[in-house]
Amino acid sequence: MESDIECLSKAVHVIDFQVKKEFDVGRRVSNDITVSDITVSRNHATFLWSAGKLYLKDQDSKFGTFKMLKKLKQLKNGEKVVI
Repeated sequence: MESDIECLSKAVHVIDFQVKKEFDVGRRVSNDITVSDITVSRNHATFLWSAGKLYLKDQDSKFGTFKMLKKLKQLKNGEKVVI
């Protein structure tokens, strides 16, 4: 892979956590994953890989990543995330 993230289509990204342990998602072009949608905050959320587990953290986004998510949420194997 040439970059940390390989875009397979307009909606699917493959993330390689062996290259980097944190990936930022949002409207800012400097994010690892950029989402061009006005309902997505500039710095919306962060995916974190730690101790063999994947976590999602809301970055105080206006509409939230998960309703009322105030701390790290551990994602389960196969769980889908919609931003």
